[in-house]
Amino acid sequence: MWGNRTGFARIAIEAKVPIIPMFTQNCRETFRAVGLGKAWMRKVYEATRLPLVPIYGGFPVKLRTFIGEPIIYDPLSGPEQVSFKVKQAIEKLIKQHQLIPGNIFRSLCERFYMPSHCYQ
Repeated sequence: MWGNRTGFARIAIEAKVPIIPMFTQNCRETFRAVGLGKAWMRKVYEATRLPLVPIYGGFPVKLRTFIGEPIIYDPLSGPEQVSFKVKQAIEKLIKQHQLIPGNIFRSLCERFYMPSHCYQ
């Protein structure tokens, strides 16, 4: 999800505050990246650190944000453990609230009709 990045966990531990996991449903359906030329775009990014990715979309899909249970500060946990707990909590939210693979048409339809059996 974030590679080896644990800065957010280190800061939360230093501040002795909980981390609240969040997930926004259909956020990947709003804009899409063009799949052609990924290898070339990756080389450009590695050389320049400029995120040059052609995108399309701006689709008016239904976005809903879900807030998970807080991950309470534990003085015995290190940044890696906290990061792992947060990753698990976010993955749980995704599994509960996002149908994978994503679908732009379904996301657009959710603006008007939300079948309750899809997200239980």
